[in-house]
Amino acid sequence: MHDLSTKVIPMWRTALIGLITAFPAAVISADLQGEERGGPALPAVTLLAAMSLGALAARLARLPRWGVTGPAGGAVAWLLIGALAVLAPVPESELIGRLPVLVVPVYVAGGVAGFALAVWSLTSPVRWWAVALVTVVPLVSWCAAQREPQIRAWLEVRGFETSGVPLIAPRIGGYRLVHVDLNAVGPRPSTWLEYWRDATPDRGFSEIQVTVWPASAGSPRDSCLAVTENLGAALHCTALPGDRWVRTGADSGWVTLFARTGGALVMLNGSGVTQADLVAALPTFRPVTARDLAAIS
Repeated sequence: MHDLSTKVIPMWRTALIGLITAFPAAVISADLQGEERGGPALPAVTLLAAMSLGALAARLARLPRWGVTGPAGGAVAWLLIGALAVLAPVPESELIGRLPVLVVPVYVAGGVAGFALAVWSLTSPVRWWAVALVTVVPLVSWCAAQREPQIRAWLEVRGFETSGVPLIAPRIGGYRLVHVDLNAVGPRPSTWLEYWRDATPDRGFSEIQVTVWPASAGSPRDSCLAVTENLGAALHCTALPGDRWVRTGADSGWVTLFARTGGALVMLNGSGVTQADLVAALPTFRPVTARDLAAIS
């Protein structure tokens, strides 16, 4: 029993020291994410602060080899927090206030885990395999975080390739594709594309929203009749030749067309357009690459 308690108590101390060390770095990383403040010297300053805090706290707690374990634990905690700050980004600030309190605990947990693992690896007897592990894992995570744009781009391309949604998109004359969104969750994965036609002195702004599902997601008729939101307008579905269905509303400025094309079920939803405009866009669907779609999303 005595041996067990002497092993457990230092680990609790280590976790507490890790919390003290990681919290300031986590708050700074979360609060400054996405902002150009502090300049290139900020990472070095926060690293030095984490190592100094770790050393001071380890000394006060009388941890073994505090001169090594404290700074090493602070450095490992800082690396893991830096990786998490990039790979697990903070949500939009307006949703959770100035201080992203929903994300800071994630960073702190990563920092505490890194600090505790580093101290455990460096205490007597030294476990060289653990030292290697505690060195390699944070460094690989931090290096991966520095390549975050390339990693995210690869993941987005991979997401389009494995979603099961046919990779097709229309080429609508006079319109430009401004946004692509992949919804790969649920039984009906889809790709959503938004096209804009800029306003001119002779015509108003217009947009066409395109949704692409696998052909097995349903029929044009059923999709047209499955009204999920009527926006206060009376909507009606009308059959067109070629198993095409159009949904309109007396008090709605939107026209929605459902059809099959390119081995997919598609929906074209237009504002400031006519039914004929949407029907004319159907033959313009062409195969596209996942890389092209990911570049716009």
